Amino acid sequence: MSKHISVLTRCSALALFAILAFSVSSAMAQTSSAATAAAPAEASPAQVAPATTGPISHNIKLNKIDGNVDIQVFPDGNWLFSGTAKAEKDKDFDISLALRNSAGAIYVFHWVGDADHGVRFSKSGQSGILKDEFPYFQKSHHYAWSYRYHESAAGKRAEYEERQRKREQLAREEKEAREKHDVKLEAEKKAEQKRLAQQELAEERAAEQRERQGQHKSSGNGGGLVGGIVNNVGSTVNSVVNTVGNITSNAVSSAVSTVSNVVSGVGSVLSSIF
Repeated sequence: MSKHISVLTRCSALALFAILAFSVSSAMAQTSSAATAAAPAEASPAQVAPATTGPISHNIKLNKIDGNVDIQVFPDGNWLFSGTAKAEKDKDFDISLALRNSAGAIYVFHWVGDADHGVRFSKSGQSGILKDEFPYFQKSHHYAWSYRYHESAAGKRAEYEERQRKREQLAREEKEAREKHDVKLEAEKKAEQKRLAQQELAEERAAEQRERQGQHKSSGNGGGLVGGIVNNVGSTVNSVVNTVGNITSNAVSSAVSTVSNVVSGVGSVLSSIF
């Protein structure tokens, strides 16, 4: 009898161990799944705004992340781009909003920043380019927005900040030329801003194509997880330019292979990034 009880005890202990092992394994699997779950990302379709005699103003609710984005552009070229978004640990928040006026020119408002403790941003400026082009917005315009949380936070943020410094310097130089009534220098600074925007978009598209190629290779070798993470690294700038750029034509193509192809593809539509 004692021997029988001993056997039952050992069996019970083994059964309990198996149950505990299964529970721990299940918990780890759930934790792993949650840890690798993609951070929120979302993009709007192209939306049309009717003719207006006043400033451009859009306040957009980002329901998926309990956030918002607001854009205001005034006839004198002053603009304000602001918003909020929820926190995501160890990630950056990347958001772009594009405006396409009735002449087909595209302007992108872009922000990247730390999302660790929640997001609250506000950017403002004054652009002679927007002032000159404002009558084309009054007839009608299209707009689109896109946001995502970057996995490789620090690198993307540093890249954005460096580009932002260049934009701000050119904007200051353009303003100084305008105040001095130096029409030639002002035109040169506007052209430089346009070239910088084209270069940025070209680099974004070339990088995204490399990422897609890397994702394809990774998934072909059983590396789907790595490919999925890489797929979230691209900027939102390319997304919104494609959305509003392809309303009536394929002038802005997302299928490009070289920087020179990208620049020639967007030269007639992308005017500036702020």
